[in-house]
Amino acid sequence: MIKLTSIALLAGCLVGCTYTAQPTQASAQQTSQREMTKQIELAVEKNDYRLLALANRRLVFPGLEQEDTAKLKKMCGVRYVDKSPDIIKSIEEKQKRRDAYAFAKSFNQAMLKHCLNVASDSKHAVE
Repeated sequence: MIKLTSIALLAGCLVGCTYTAQPTQASAQQTSQREMTKQIELAVEKNDYRLLALANRRLVFPGLEQEDTAKLKKMCGVRYVDKSPDIIKSIEEKQKRRDAYAFAKSFNQAMLKHCLNVASDSKHAVE
């Protein structure tokens, strides 16, 4: 009976811990979203439409892998994400890489719209 009570108490505690961890994750995502929006606004103010790329053996724009990277590089420019190593040695580095990829993906998808608008406007100005 005591063992059963202990197991029930432990299970209840674990469920409570899991429940409280979810708002923290959502809060971190909201903070990341706000930071991304802020960085895009600052870049657009400076007419900096460069897309984020991770340091890899080849050029990769997270979130835009299906696009022509050479064309994007020429049209928008490239800004490499700092401290994004190609070789991952620990779980912490793997998580940092995953977070950097997610941030760059959201950033690139939003920034591409600005870049294309500017490219379209300048193309019309030339014609």
